[in-house]
Amino acid sequence: MFSPFTGLLFDPTQVPSVGDATSPPYDVISSEDRDDLLARSPYNIVRLLLAAPDDPTYQQAADLLQTWRDEERLVLDPTARFYLYLMDYDAPDGSRRTARGVLGALDLIDIGDRVVGHEETMAKHRADRLAVLTATEANLDVIIALSSSPDLAPLLEPSGELRLDFTTPDGVRHRLHDITDPQRIAAISARVDEHPVAIADGHHRYMTYLGYRKTRDAVDGAGPWGAILALVSPAEGSGLTVGPYHRLFYDFPFDPEAVADAFVVEPGPPAVPATAGSLTVATAGATWLLTPRPDALEALPAPWREASPAVARELLYPRLGISEDSASYVADAAEAVAAAAGLPEGAALLVAPVSEHAISEAGELGIRFPQKTTYFIPKPRAGLTLRVFDA
Repeated sequence: MFSPFTGLLFDPTQVPSVGDATSPPYDVISSEDRDDLLARSPYNIVRLLLAAPDDPTYQQAADLLQTWRDEERLVLDPTARFYLYLMDYDAPDGSRRTARGVLGALDLIDIGDRVVGHEETMAKHRADRLAVLTATEANLDVIIALSSSPDLAPLLEPSGELRLDFTTPDGVRHRLHDITDPQRIAAISARVDEHPVAIADGHHRYMTYLGYRKTRDAVDGAGPWGAILALVSPAEGSGLTVGPYHRLFYDFPFDPEAVADAFVVEPGPPAVPATAGSLTVATAGATWLLTPRPDALEALPAPWREASPAVARELLYPRLGISEDSASYVADAAEAVAAAAGLPEGAALLVAPVSEHAISEAGELGIRFPQKTTYFIPKPRAGLTLRVFDA
């Protein structure tokens, strides 16, 4: 289910400042970000990750990948291995934290008992992700998966060769270590295989690549396209910060009396609620704190009771006659509140972060949260190591 792989890495003797050749995941890169990344290095991975407007099929990106390999800018490791990935960063509470996980090849299998999608996916076709995968036959960036194994964390202490060590402009220090010891590799694989794995970040890539695997298998049989590059971290103790995605509605007919049977409604500040499962409604003229009543929560599965988006979907939206389909998503609470101030009929719905415990419990129970429930930070860099099908 989770295996070592032969990584394709930038050669620091051929690519000065390898850190400048990496990028954030494709889905958090704005057009301005892309321009900045292009300027940082002629080998920045964004050239492959997000095609130029004149390259919708990603064929130019695939040709460039082959050129970098021919020039030995990118070089395959001699043997398959895991890679320990550490990210030191300043958490929102001001503390300095270290997020950790193992980069490896996670088998693409149907969502179910073994691999759990901890969030619902949106009905949006990721045609560009399929195009880049088809053209390059490579995993260029990383999804995050959480393992509920209680025995994985002790295996994630730094050891082995330090391959990369750099700090990105956002202040995050990125460190990559080789894991080549056969016993440690076997132990990591076994620990991950023993428990369900929840897809934490990268649901749409996982589902797109799963579809590609099935189509490719039908033609060529099983092959290296049957796995995806994943950062597997312990569900509890990963060091990652689980932030919320807030909701912005252009039409939000809020009536405190209409929801009073399910929530205690009281005036509050335009801030992220401090209690799991609670909600803040911020309109152009007022702000309310909504605390769900215990009897209203009883009908929900335990993980949903601690997830504000699930509480909103199950208890709030039906009473207001709205749905998640009309929401847009904003990670920054202040930005959401500022946007709501300019919407006479709209509102920002601020949600509390979901705990690692709730995510782990949901994974064990096979329960999914609503779409865009979690926003994990820091984001793994694309381009640290690539997984190519011909390795």
